[in-house]
Amino acid sequence: MRILDLGCGDNKVEGATGLDNVALKGVDIVHDLLSFPYPLPAESYETIYLRHIIEHFSIENINLILQECHRILIPGGRVIICVPHVFSIAAFTDITHKSFFTFNSGKFWDSNYSKAYYDDINSNWKFQNVICSVTWFDWKGKILRYIDRILSKIAEIRINYALRSRFKPSLADRIAKKYSFQFVEIKWTLKK
Repeated sequence: MRILDLGCGDNKVEGATGLDNVALKGVDIVHDLLSFPYPLPAESYETIYLRHIIEHFSIENINLILQECHRILIPGGRVIICVPHVFSIAAFTDITHKSFFTFNSGKFWDSNYSKAYYDDINSNWKFQNVICSVTWFDWKGKILRYIDRILSKIAEIRINYALRSRFKPSLADRIAKKYSFQFVEIKWTLKK
């Protein structure tokens, strides 16, 4: 399976081709994400990762990046997008973040979503799923890290359960807002 990790930095997905604008360890292709087209052939990858990348761009630039992903993916290929939840502290810790997201924000790129009529959103994807991971406190001591992992896992299970509920679409966001988690990672999977 051919995998592309866009904006991989020095933390590339194992087995992936890494593309970033800085020549860090693990980067295979040095290229600016806003310089189109990327030096990659059309329909050449099965999976593309955008891990903690799109929050650094405006919605207009996010759509351009997703259009390029659409060009590079094979038919039926997937793009996996990870972003911090707007209500987690980490979303605002990095001052370079320009866009903020809730769990359901990823559905705006789905061609069947009720809001897919917006002209400024590239809605030519099929939304597959959303899941989350949680770091509640990000404590540093050994015992405190252990307690943090347990509490974070409980919160993660609760939020992921809420995300599977069709009848409470905003419950997961309300949980994230209520508890002031250090980091809630949203992970969307979109299919070409």
